[in-house]
Amino acid sequence: MKNLLVSIFIITLFMSALYGKSKHILVLQSYNKGLVWTDNISKGVEDVLLSQKNPYEITTEYMDTKKINNKEYMEQMYKLFLMKMKIQKFDAVIAGDNEAAEFILEYKEELFENVPLIFCGIDKRDPGLDIDMVLKKGITLILESKEIKINMQFITKILPNLKELYVINDYTGASVLVNNTYRREAEALEEKGIRVVLNFDGILEEIEEDIKNLPKNSAVLFGSLFRDKNGNYVPYYDVNRVLNTSKVPLFAMSDSHFGKGVIGGYLLRSYGLGEAAAKEAIDILEKGKKSLKEPIVIPSQWAFDYKILEKYNINMSKIPKESIIINLPKTFFERNRKLVEYSFILLPFLMISLIFAIINNYQKYKLSQKLKAQSELQAVLLNNIHSSIFWIDNQSRVKGCNNSFCKMLNMPQDEIIGKEICEIFFKFCDMSIKESLRELKEIEFTIDEKIYRLTSQIFMNNRGENGGIVSIITDITEKKQLEVNTQFIVQQSKLSEVGEMLSAIVHQWKNPLVELSAVAHKMLYYDKKEKLTSKDIKIFYDNIMTQTIYMSETIDGFRDFIRPSNTPKAFNVDTGLKEVLMLLSHSLKYAHIELDYINSSKEFCFAYGYPNEFKQVVVSIINNARDAIVEEKNLNSTLKGKITLTLKKNTEGIELFVDDNGCGIKDKVIDQIFNPFFTTKSRGDGFGLYMAKLIIENKMEGRIKISSLEKGTRVSISIPISESIT
Repeated sequence: MKNLLVSIFIITLFMSALYGKSKHILVLQSYNKGLVWTDNISKGVEDVLLSQKNPYEITTEYMDTKKINNKEYMEQMYKLFLMKMKIQKFDAVIAGDNEAAEFILEYKEELFENVPLIFCGIDKRDPGLDIDMVLKKGITLILESKEIKINMQFITKILPNLKELYVINDYTGASVLVNNTYRREAEALEEKGIRVVLNFDGILEEIEEDIKNLPKNSAVLFGSLFRDKNGNYVPYYDVNRVLNTSKVPLFAMSDSHFGKGVIGGYLLRSYGLGEAAAKEAIDILEKGKKSLKEPIVIPSQWAFDYKILEKYNINMSKIPKESIIINLPKTFFERNRKLVEYSFILLPFLMISLIFAIINNYQKYKLSQKLKAQSELQAVLLNNIHSSIFWIDNQSRVKGCNNSFCKMLNMPQDEIIGKEICEIFFKFCDMSIKESLRELKEIEFTIDEKIYRLTSQIFMNNRGENGGIVSIITDITEKKQLEVNTQFIVQQSKLSEVGEMLSAIVHQWKNPLVELSAVAHKMLYYDKKEKLTSKDIKIFYDNIMTQTIYMSETIDGFRDFIRPSNTPKAFNVDTGLKEVLMLLSHSLKYAHIELDYINSSKEFCFAYGYPNEFKQVVVSIINNARDAIVEEKNLNSTLKGKITLTLKKNTEGIELFVDDNGCGIKDKVIDQIFNPFFTTKSRGDGFGLYMAKLIIENKMEGRIKISSLEKGTRVSISIPISESIT
């Protein structure tokens, strides 16, 4: 309940801000949404208010008293409304049925002080309220007229042979108020020799059994049924199902089940109650209408279902003339509308046919001209396409082509069309392209040192069948050359990092060279002193080999870095990163920059792509991070430079984050950072990050982006996982 109150508080606050300027009406329904009676009252209110020129906002609350109705529940309902009314004020309140009216009367001063109130759905004869007291409080009262006596008398009139009347009602809410009226009218019918059975218990199983066993010349009068005598809620659809098991005429007091198996009667129409309540609210709020000294009474209406009347052979002449009739049969004109229309058309048929023929011929002429113009336009468009286009039928005969194809074969179009494709395009037969063409494969071939790509697609004929194949031949020589040039550019970009790498290698080789020099001098000294033993030689040998292997591994790593990756393959990202970090460790060390590498993945991180180019990207990014830190150190000598690499693996791919605490990137240039030739460095060429984006996104189908940190910059790289590690 606490969570419910908080949720409603938040929703009400939002609605209050949104609708503060319009008139706000609260419709407080005694029962639950889904009951036809309740829904019709709401619809009547909404149809009237929402059709007004001035805006009206409607909030509908359902007390649900057919399911639960006790003192504790009402107290909680009061607390809920007390909270809502602190932030939400209503311009008027409409109460539907007795429970809502009683709730408002009890808490009027606390909840709805000085708010216009309209009560509807209160029975005229058995109101359950002190009518005079309600009117004295200035409350507008709209009464319903539940005509039990009129309905019972009408049943005996329309069914003159009636022997037994089965009456259904319950003990809930307003139903209790009218049960004495049912008993009084039942006694009157008993005196006339008509047996009346009153069932107010609401037990569906018993009602269903009683209805099935009703004798001949019986009828059923339904009042209302929401709860049985044990307090259990009875769903509307279950009630309707039981009512439809009746084999005798079924009448009702309200329109809740009208149109669903009920003959009808003098029915309460809840829609009219909602209409009247809404109109009174408008008069009060817009016209300043004072409270009424007398209640408004909304009379019942005679309403019947023609299909049910016909089912029980009830003569229509016996029902009141002012009755509303639903499901009336169609009139002759409605049943034979087309026949009548054709009859009117028959006389001028010849003239109209002639006019239609003229119009049809004119439209055909216009269509032919349009098709001709469209055909000429398509020919112009086709002939202005640089790619060669031709189409063949299922017998491989050329059906058409564009000028580019004619130029490619150096033949006029009239010599090409109608020929078998291999007769004019020998390349097809020499290279088995014809078979690939039938399989709609994309193929490449070379003519006169030019590279071409052929793509094909089936086309349909005018019957929607396979008409043949249309093919497009595109010259991709320049594209292929561009791919070669791109690889060259990548390698050139890599060479720009070689100077940095060579400097790192020089630093890495200094220590082993010094060590080798020291070993050489020591060996010479031992030899001169004649102290050199086989054990010393073994120690000197191991030391020399250790340093030599280290230098060899360093140069091997450098050689792998500068060698281009010709074909994509699976590679271990973790291994590649460690190789790069080994090459760069000394240059970062001499720049007094700390380097951390964190592999968050517990599994092998295999990606598919170009391993050496990927290393190039990482080197370029780390060098940029180093330069940014050096630039920041020039401004802040106490800065402790740090670069952090974090490797992660998830279901979507492999992610690498490179963070630094350097000078960062200004927001105004961050969108241009991957553009070629764009640089923020005084000696930069603006090519490193451009090539990084080209390698990651174009060659490896990944994603790279740069973002600013609170202190420094983050480069994020995402690449696909390899499905294989071989």
